[in-house]
Amino acid sequence: MNLPVQFPPNPEVQNPKFREFISICAHLCPSGAKFSRFFWLSGIRISDLSLVILCLLIGGRTLAETAAPNAAEDVRVTTAKKILADYQAGEPRNHRVLHVAYFCPADRTPAPDYQARLGRVLDDISGFYAAQLRQYGLPSDGIPLARGTNGSLIIHLVKGSRPAAEYSEAKSADEIRRDVRQVLAAEGIGLRTNHVVVFTRLGNYDGTNTSHNSPYCGMGDCHSGFCWQFDSELLDPRQLENANQWVQDHQYGHINLGRYNSIFIGGAAHELGHLFGLPHNAEAPGELLARGHALMGDGNRHFREELRKDGPGSFLTLAHALRLVSNPVFSQVDKGLAESWHGTVTDCRFDAPASGYLKITGQYKSNQPIYGVVAYVDPDGGSDYDAVSYAGTLGPDDSFSLDLAPLPRSKKPGEIRIVLLCVSGQHLNAGAVGQLRRRYTVDSDQRIVVESPAAEPAPKAAS
Repeated sequence: MNLPVQFPPNPEVQNPKFREFISICAHLCPSGAKFSRFFWLSGIRISDLSLVILCLLIGGRTLAETAAPNAAEDVRVTTAKKILADYQAGEPRNHRVLHVAYFCPADRTPAPDYQARLGRVLDDISGFYAAQLRQYGLPSDGIPLARGTNGSLIIHLVKGSRPAAEYSEAKSADEIRRDVRQVLAAEGIGLRTNHVVVFTRLGNYDGTNTSHNSPYCGMGDCHSGFCWQFDSELLDPRQLENANQWVQDHQYGHINLGRYNSIFIGGAAHELGHLFGLPHNAEAPGELLARGHALMGDGNRHFREELRKDGPGSFLTLAHALRLVSNPVFSQVDKGLAESWHGTVTDCRFDAPASGYLKITGQYKSNQPIYGVVAYVDPDGGSDYDAVSYAGTLGPDDSFSLDLAPLPRSKKPGEIRIVLLCVSGQHLNAGAVGQLRRRYTVDSDQRIVVESPAAEPAPKAAS
């Protein structure tokens, strides 16, 4: 980009927002701060959001996760990889895989070409996860799938006792899970020690109209997980680029087959995230244009849409990539699972020197090595779909720090959650929603004010 040599002076140089912005940039992104100050002094009027994006594009340390991963590996990733490698060295592989079941109601048979199609669906999702982890520098071969000796996907067929019309999204999850458990138990696969996805033959298509009456949710942790999807003859990653054929979906209206598959293959990728222990989260402000939609937020509806040039697509945030990499399905190591993990955060300090920025420092105690720390800022009213995640750094003597910027745009009060990442992956357990939780409000200067500890509600299955 060519810039003029001279610019008129900017009379707004003393604007307090400018001073606050520069103070944040100087702390998090020194080179970006110099350039943002240059543009402001030069008289170019740029919104706060544009300044943030500018600093990120110029270089230096990223603000939270608002830029695509740099070619140079992030120190948070380097630290995590070394701690995990040291802990897992010499350990045998556990050979864990994702098991696949296919549920048919009493009056239906599997959808056409189901085995090959679902093989392609899960291979595509596995490739997505592998690519997302690798782009941060984290090792991954994706999701290991149960396969036969010929390499084809193993799918366990389960027959229901009732016709399709008697099943519902809201009420049939437990019944279907019980039926799946019986079939898998006969094959020596227990639900308490394995990760299982079931596709139900409860997707409906009459040649024009589509709908489903299947449970559609997931839950899980480092030990086991379970999620429910539906299958339809339309579900196929080969159709992701199809913008010429159209269907009328009961929920999403008149959409092309490409968008249909983005939504429902993306939905499967999202629910598998829950199966492996990931919560919801949203992309940070400014991140949408640069990277797309967070998979564990509304990214399930935008999966692979970039193939049709419909949008930027979906991505896995750094915080979630770090959380996921120690799940035993991904790490292929079971070390530490038999030992109950206990981790606490102590001496935590919250500092908000400027609007849109919060710094957290503290100490931790743990009976297993800690390889990272993440935080969520979750405004009230959006469940946790709008919770923005941040990855922090570990310091000497069991210390940590988190730079939370940019913060969510919402001015509502909410909750901050801090999660330590332990080497055995037990931070993924449903009860380990965080080692520290604090309510916060936003004051008249748009600064975060952290309050006393919040009561911890019981965790629920995500959808």
